Amino acid sequence: MIEDWIVVVCGVVAVVIVLALTLWKLREAERRSHESTHKLKVYTDLLNAITDLNLAGGDPYKMDIAKKNLAMTLNRLNLIGSTGVLRSTNDLLDFLNEHKDKDYDNLRLHNINNTLVIEARRDLNPSHARKIEEAQVRYRFFAPIRNRVQPPEKQG
Repeated sequence: MIEDWIVVVCGVVAVVIVLALTLWKLREAERRSHESTHKLKVYTDLLNAITDLNLAGGDPYKMDIAKKNLAMTLNRLNLIGSTGVLRSTNDLLDFLNEHKDKDYDNLRLHNINNTLVIEARRDLNPSHARKIEEAQVRYRFFAPIRNRVQPPEKQG
């Protein structure tokens, strides 16, 4: 009789343990999903803020709004961004500070933005990012023509 109770109690304990582990795993997956959704929004806001800077051109009012938007996005990015995204963002900010009120090289800006997108993809979905990287995809970004640096003339 005691053996029967021991078997029943062990069975109940095993079921409770399995349910607890399942609940814990589900909550963990839900948390990761929520983090990923939030990161996607912040990364998208960052790319939108960069585009706003490019679109502002010579309009000081639009430029001030774009800079404020970028600053607010960077504050959120500093809290949740991966190491690679933060490094790429630092490269972008160095580039923007270096070319503050001057014309800049769009190719270099595109390379920095490409690195930023690659790092964001690695953070959000590493397996899909690996497939995209293997396909050697280059991302396209809008940059106004008026800010391009003319290539040096060939002397011949």
